[in-house]
Amino acid sequence: VFCPPEPVKIATIREIYLQTKEENLSRLVLILQSKILSRAREAIKEIFKFKVDIFQATDLLVNITKHVLKPKHEVLSADQKAKLLKEYNVEDSQLPRMLETDAVARYYGFDKGTVVKVTYDGELTGKRVAYRCVF
Repeated sequence: VFCPPEPVKIATIREIYLQTKEENLSRLVLILQSKILSRAREAIKEIFKFKVDIFQATDLLVNITKHVLKPKHEVLSADQKAKLLKEYNVEDSQLPRMLETDAVARYYGFDKGTVVKVTYDGELTGKRVAYRCVF
């Protein structure tokens, strides 16, 4: 949903809810042209029963996943995740963390508990793989 240029208020959030409540959504992406008021942000948590991602339009001007220095990120399937955790004899909470607020996590919409394979390919360090769990 692309919001108008005015600051987003509770009334705007309620209007969006009324427009989308019949759609059977599991996730909503709001693209804002201006700021969102703190009470409107709180209203989102109360009104919507699913995840709502909020982006400023300026955040999306550049595709951060295409940057030359950004490593490749791949989501592991449930089977791959189970195999990885068993292989290293760890819980997902023991893996290095990627915050849910991380730019890449937000861009792809990674949920908490998702395990991501991060492949680095540097000239000096060579190719290496790391795994991160989204928190």
